[in-house]
Amino acid sequence: MKQFLIVVSVVAMVGCGPKGRENGDDDGADAAVDGYQGPVSSVMGRVFAPNHGPGQTPPGQEIPIAGALVYVTTTQPAPIPDGVYCEQCVATPQGGTLTGADGSFLLEVPPGNYWLIIQKGQYRIDQMVGLSVGATALPPNQTTLPSQWNPAMGLYMPKVAMAQGTNDNIEDILAKLGIGTLSGNGFGGPLGEGGASEIAIYQYSGTAAGSVEFLLRNMDEMRKFHIIFFPCAVSMGSLNALLSDQTVLANIRRYVQEGGKLYVTDWSGELADRAFPQQIQLGDSGADSEGTYDPAALTGTLTVTGDADGGFYNLSDGKVLDQGLHDWLGLQTGPTENGGVGLYNADSFEVTDLWNWVKKLNPVQIGVDAMDLPVYDTPKAWVTGTKPSEPGATQKPIAVTYEPTGCGKVLYTAFQTANAEHQGLYPQERVLLYLIMEIQSCSDNPIF
Repeated sequence: MKQFLIVVSVVAMVGCGPKGRENGDDDGADAAVDGYQGPVSSVMGRVFAPNHGPGQTPPGQEIPIAGALVYVTTTQPAPIPDGVYCEQCVATPQGGTLTGADGSFLLEVPPGNYWLIIQKGQYRIDQMVGLSVGATALPPNQTTLPSQWNPAMGLYMPKVAMAQGTNDNIEDILAKLGIGTLSGNGFGGPLGEGGASEIAIYQYSGTAAGSVEFLLRNMDEMRKFHIIFFPCAVSMGSLNALLSDQTVLANIRRYVQEGGKLYVTDWSGELADRAFPQQIQLGDSGADSEGTYDPAALTGTLTVTGDADGGFYNLSDGKVLDQGLHDWLGLQTGPTENGGVGLYNADSFEVTDLWNWVKKLNPVQIGVDAMDLPVYDTPKAWVTGTKPSEPGATQKPIAVTYEPTGCGKVLYTAFQTANAEHQGLYPQERVLLYLIMEIQSCSDNPIF
């Protein structure tokens, strides 16, 4: 979350709309509703996560999408770029709306033929609809986010890269969301261009194409992806020299600056901790990285080279701090780690397989604004919990995001997701889904 030294109050609804609307384009919903006094068409529906709409998952366990942008336009928006890019937040189009915690939306527009756009981050549906006077309820097959990249059909999903973890099989969760094929309850492998998946997997061993080292040493390779996942890997130690190389760390910073999103888990935390050593201070047994970096030149100095490795624990008092995530999770029913099924409690839920925690969040100056005043990035804690064995244990952050210089975002979680195949998504996995959607979203006032 970027903070300015001086705050100017502006009344506006901000969403993650298509690029170009900040340039005064009067097409679409703006033109459709301005000055119109006649009868309207009321368009309603609910937006669901890929593969988790009605009929795709057990009844009552559907997963809605909160904060998705829904609007109509007379002109189809520009395609989503198929690699890393900077999307700045713009005003929600007049007549557009953001979905509620239950994924619901309601639009009231003049009757006519429109492009109906549903978007959350790099997930987007473009579809033509004919709207007549009265109420139009869209069925779930028109409002469930897609699990394929097919611009010709108006379907978009993020381009994803993933380092092959060792005991955190996040690919099983991604496959349930259509990012990869699903075999039973696990990952069945990626598909090629234009298929049901857009994911590339990189191995920790070796230096050739297809290795993590090749990915991190080549900006053009990193730029192919909207988001890169680094789930927990005990083999991360083999990259110690690589992640001490300031050229490689500059590549990570540049990727985020250009709009890339990083997801990093516990023992893989040094990838973000060394590139951005100031934002968070890790609290467990592994050394925390210390140092500085120049957000303009993307250079830095590490005075302490951390390893991010902590000890294992589970906790029973996971607590959501963000109100939007709290409202969203608290409406959902699904499976739990103990084998039951029930309504989730966002104020107290089980989180398993944690391997670190965050001791402190630090505001970091990332640049200056147009008035030459300093701008700070303040990391945001989304979920907290207590490590039972910690002396004087109190609630500490276990899921944090921050926004370094530029357009991208970093998500760090101290907990893993899928260590074994299972049906559905547990609470901590649904939190991950929500945060993946959030870090894909537009950047508010990026600083370069």
